Amino acid sequence: MVGPTQRLEFVWNSRARRTVLHTLAASPRPRQDVVEAAPASESAIYDALNRLQRRGYVYERDDGDWALTGTGWAVRDLLDEIQAVEGVLADAEEYWRSHDVSALPECGRRRLNQLDGCEVVESPDADPFRAARCVKQTITDAAEANVIAPVYDDRFADALIGCDDPTPRLLVTPELLQETEGATGPSEEATAHLDIRVTTAEFAMALTDEQLCLSLPTLDGCYDPQSELVVETEAGIEWGKSVFETVWTDATPVDAFVER
Repeated sequence: MVGPTQRLEFVWNSRARRTVLHTLAASPRPRQDVVEAAPASESAIYDALNRLQRRGYVYERDDGDWALTGTGWAVRDLLDEIQAVEGVLADAEEYWRSHDVSALPECGRRRLNQLDGCEVVESPDADPFRAARCVKQTITDAAEANVIAPVYDDRFADALIGCDDPTPRLLVTPELLQETEGATGPSEEATAHLDIRVTTAEFAMALTDEQLCLSLPTLDGCYDPQSELVVETEAGIEWGKSVFETVWTDATPVDAFVER
């Protein structure tokens, strides 16, 4: 039996085979069109087509065009995901080495490929609040704001209260709720429009319709206010929505939590 790793390696180890799969994924086409569209030698493409056909990745249709089989599509899509993850890791290599991804819900960990194009905003010694300003600006400009806050920050609170979203959503931890109880801060009138729930999430997030700011804990479990992973792509925003909605659904409305 051929295992999934062998199927993947068969294509991954050959640039010509990868090229053929990606070319045919765009559209079925005659053999000669595949050869002309591929940035490889004619002999290499012919060999790749023949080998892929024998393994069941591609087939020749009745009209003479070549196309992907179900196996070909599955392997091609998996290759795309792997390449996207490689891009994510390369874009923020040091960040991923030093931060704990296990803090994310499974739906987030399994779809890190959607964060392709991310960048890390750091706070150097000369500008220790650079990352915080980035998050504040993201919230301030938001027409739709969703925030996960494991720690309290006046700047973020003011931005959330004053943003254009009439009903911004806020997730806080039990520790943060206890910490701010009785403390001087925004009045109940100022925060009455916030939709607040309580969660045990250990990461921070500011998600708007245009940007995602993510702050994972460091490997020792500490909150990291000095760096933010920022994504502005459509796929990244969708990733953030999926993660936020997962945490939001599992969280407890603040009134119900306080009444316990």
